[in-house]
Amino acid sequence: MSYEIPGPNLSEVGHELLLEQYGGEVESQFKKSAIMRQYARIRPVRGTDTISNNRVGRTTLRALTPGVRPQAETTPFGKVALTVDTVVLARDNRSMLNELQVHFDARMELAQDHGKELGYFFDQAFIIMAIKGSKAAAPVLGDGTPSKQSIGAGKNKTLSAAGDELDPDKLAAAISSIVVSMEEEEIPVEELVIFVRPTHFDILLNSNKLINKFYTEGNGDYAKGEIHQIKGARIVKTARIPTAPITGHFLSNAQNGNAYDVSAAEAKAVAVVLHPKALLAGETIPLTSDIWFNREEKQWFIDSFLAFGVTVNRPDVCGAVFKA
Repeated sequence: MSYEIPGPNLSEVGHELLLEQYGGEVESQFKKSAIMRQYARIRPVRGTDTISNNRVGRTTLRALTPGVRPQAETTPFGKVALTVDTVVLARDNRSMLNELQVHFDARMELAQDHGKELGYFFDQAFIIMAIKGSKAAAPVLGDGTPSKQSIGAGKNKTLSAAGDELDPDKLAAAISSIVVSMEEEEIPVEELVIFVRPTHFDILLNSNKLINKFYTEGNGDYAKGEIHQIKGARIVKTARIPTAPITGHFLSNAQNGNAYDVSAAEAKAVAVVLHPKALLAGETIPLTSDIWFNREEKQWFIDSFLAFGVTVNRPDVCGAVFKA
């Protein structure tokens, strides 16, 4: 004997009362690991909150005149300092009961997501400082005698008209002009890195001078979405170049003059050129995760935190292209 089951369901219970099957994955935001450690030296800050680099001025040459005692010259010195004074924290909490009842390790997943967010924050702080360095004046050493200065001003280029940043040849030419100006100062081009957002990297793929085999054989592949160099400097795409003003940055405070905030003009940067010596960076606490249970509150706490800082070391090796 057979029975016909009416309706589209093979159950007398509604869908909302059925126990779903876990698909086996926990979705979170897409964010890449921090990349700046590949391109900048980060010094440990221990036993103090401030580190510094010394600057030495240009050596003066002179011709020796027979019978005349050569006059000595004084070479000026200066320094740049960085203070690490802020801990940036991500914290989540999970109830004791809930943690025992869920079918995945929420504490681990949250800690991983904290790492993604803090990695983004870490990299963006470096790019912000590189943008500021591109507009910084040359540091004054000693009494400011021009012949004794050794470090120049930052290098920046503003595109002529609105929409020029969407023109591959105009964008490539602007980046090239900054690289060439650094090369004129005998800055090693092969040590430079050019950061562009994915949108502008895609635009550069349409530049025949960067991709066309008659001009740059082996420099890139349009189909694979690759460009390796511009004027000998590596090019790296990253979505961590700010596109909007930033006020109240977590590392900004009165002591550093809100140094990490981004103005509307600075948020127009579409390409950033950086040398490993461009920035002075230090960290007291590297990225650390701590998962702990509070017996009084009967909750799990998931903490991820770090303490670091970055400032302009050498403006002359910071560059940026700004849209009009």
